[in-house]
Amino acid sequence: MRSMDYLFTGSLLLAGLLFLLRSSDLWIRSGLIPRLTVKIVGFHERATVKMIEKGILRFPGVHLASPLQGWIAGETTFLAILLVPMSRVISPLSAALYLFAGLLLGMAVVALSIQADAKKQVNGIRSALPLASFLLSLMLEAGMGSSAAMREVVKALPRSALSRELDEIARSRLLGISRENAIERSTRRVPLDEYLLFLNLIRQGDRLGVGLSQGLRELSSRMMESQWHRAESLAQKAAVKLLFPLVIFIFPSVFLIVLSPVILKLFEYSGR
Repeated sequence: MRSMDYLFTGSLLLAGLLFLLRSSDLWIRSGLIPRLTVKIVGFHERATVKMIEKGILRFPGVHLASPLQGWIAGETTFLAILLVPMSRVISPLSAALYLFAGLLLGMAVVALSIQADAKKQVNGIRSALPLASFLLSLMLEAGMGSSAAMREVVKALPRSALSRELDEIARSRLLGISRENAIERSTRRVPLDEYLLFLNLIRQGDRLGVGLSQGLRELSSRMMESQWHRAESLAQKAAVKLLFPLVIFIFPSVFLIVLSPVILKLFEYSGR
């Protein structure tokens, strides 16, 4: 290529780059990209709800999971598999097999990612529930009503699945649903026995008008004791899990370091 050819090609590339920058600036100023992002997120959330309703996703705590990360991981896996047949010439049958494998692996990644996030959310609720029960008992002992006390507990808790569930129960009347219906929906979303006991105490207080502070305090103590026993059992299992890497990786390295002088001496004597 001559110098004029390089100049002409470079000017075209520069004009295209300036056009892309100008177009992206117009898109950002017009709000097109934020609206498109909201639509994409809403589409994935609706797809997840449809899959839950049809029974495709039915593991515990699936309603608590945020599906966007799982969908991004699954779609990335699907596109990565599709890049393989695009890089070479293959038959239509092979292309169909690649497409089927990409769909299958992509959906498996979506399901596993959502399942892992749901398990994380359930464990987060289990960890934060004793603190929420204790705070609610303190608010009730201070003379606050159950709705006002629950709103204060929601403000005190960090933003999590538990705070969202309690916030929906506290604002149930503002949302146009009864407290009983909100509690029933929350029990279906959170598959935890401790959470069910917590909501049953609140339901009994609303129905019978009895004091809940003592019951919530006792429930908080039992849950904290249960978490302590669970932590002890996990600590005991950790020693067994460490046995495999110790035997396979650490012990041979230690033996090699300790016995390396002897091995070198043996090689030296055998060479003589």
